[in-house]
Amino acid sequence: MTDLLALSLFLAASAVIIYHHVGYPVVSKLLALSNTDDLPSFYHRHYRVTPLDHMLPRICLVMPGYNEEACIQEKIRNLACIDYPEDKLHIVIYCDGCTDDTALLARRTLQEPECQHLQSTVVEKTINCGKVAVLNKAISLCHCDVIALSDVSALLSIDCLLITAAQLSNDKTGVVCGSYHFLHSLSVGEQAYWYYQRKIKAQESAAGATLGVHGAFYAFRKELFEKLPSDTINDDFTLPISIVMKGYQCLYDPRITTLELEQACIDMDFRRRQRIACGNVQQAIRHIGLLHPRFGKIALNFLSGKFLRPFISIFLLVVLLTSVELARTFALFQIILVAQLIAYGMTFYYLTASRQPTQKPLKIFYYILSGHVAMAFGLIRYITGYKAGEWGKIKQKQQGSHRTKGVPR
Repeated sequence: MTDLLALSLFLAASAVIIYHHVGYPVVSKLLALSNTDDLPSFYHRHYRVTPLDHMLPRICLVMPGYNEEACIQEKIRNLACIDYPEDKLHIVIYCDGCTDDTALLARRTLQEPECQHLQSTVVEKTINCGKVAVLNKAISLCHCDVIALSDVSALLSIDCLLITAAQLSNDKTGVVCGSYHFLHSLSVGEQAYWYYQRKIKAQESAAGATLGVHGAFYAFRKELFEKLPSDTINDDFTLPISIVMKGYQCLYDPRITTLELEQACIDMDFRRRQRIACGNVQQAIRHIGLLHPRFGKIALNFLSGKFLRPFISIFLLVVLLTSVELARTFALFQIILVAQLIAYGMTFYYLTASRQPTQKPLKIFYYILSGHVAMAFGLIRYITGYKAGEWGKIKQKQQGSHRTKGVPR
């Protein structure tokens, strides 16, 4: 490899990496500037039956779950506090081959005085079919105007459905999602990442469509739903983006708040990110049509963010290999190479030791770089035939007790 070719590849790969991390947020913000629409006002019921209730859509809130006994009671009590007409809301709790007491606790909690007003169905299946199969089955059985999907482990703000109804009163809106927060944050890096994600989603929404939603809660028009392919990995991207590709908006409303109760350990978080990375590769390939110029700003946002993300590890590898070549000739690239080796060495050390740096800047840097390492593993797993299927159990330690979290494997 000649020095000129190596330098060209180094500069090109570096430009892509810098654009994805620095340029894209700036571009996304500029694309959002042209939209001056305010968030729509919503109907404040204050838990009172009013003549305007009949104007609200019928909503079916579906919660698929696997071994969720640690959270199911808190979730049902949370749903009992949501301000929405009782006759307009139906809750479906779909227990997918649970081996614990999720269904038993759900039925018991629904009999509590404060929860008895909920219209609900508890579906208990003995065979674990996987989340995508559950979604396809449960949604197809719902007879309503709007489907809302929510994780059992996430609590919802009491006015989330009223805000959802206000957003969907616009015929151009097909999907609505909200902001995602953690009760117990794993790290400074994770906090910074989710703060960044909330800003990006707000900017994408202002440009026409949020690309992917937080699976903890989102809602969409039932009539727009199409069954998901059985091998879908990231359903919370594939489902809403299929509606966007029909010409509808997917809007982010920060007033809708979800609070995640589960706390992942470092090992669990890294495995989760690998699985998501597999899904990112899948969605980039399957939805490449979203790059068509007819999608305008949405296409540019997709290219800059979701499409590039799973392949950044390839560009990082190009930068590393070309640095090795150029370091033979240029002293500057010897420094650049050493810096990269230190960065990767630090990342792999903390990953294998299940630890994190103590300094805040290093924590953020580590979280970003370890994310790309997870992306690299995810890319390899997808190429070698990773398949989505049954939900798996990953044990975690939290405040002296063991809890489990259902994760598709």
